[in-house]
Amino acid sequence: MTARRELEEALHGPVSALDFLTESESADLLRLFEGARRHEVTALSEAVDRMVHALPWPLGPTTKRIMFGHALDR
Repeated sequence: MTARRELEEALHGPVSALDFLTESESADLLRLFEGARRHEVTALSEAVDRMVHALPWPLGPTTKRIMFGHALDR
C-alpha cells in the first residue's frame, strides 16, 4: 500500500490536495498525522484521568469506561 493511500484512509477519504504531494511528502505527512493523533489520545486520556480521579474510586474507572469506551486506550 502506498503512503498516499494510507494517508487517505487515515483522513477517511480522498483529499484533492494530496494530488500535489510526492510519495515522500505523503509519507512524511502520514507520519506527522499519526504522531499528532497519538499525542492527542495521550493528552486527552491524561486529562480524563485527572477528571475522574476526583470521583470516588469505584466510580472513576467505570465512568471513564462508560463515557469513552476504549477510545482512550494507550
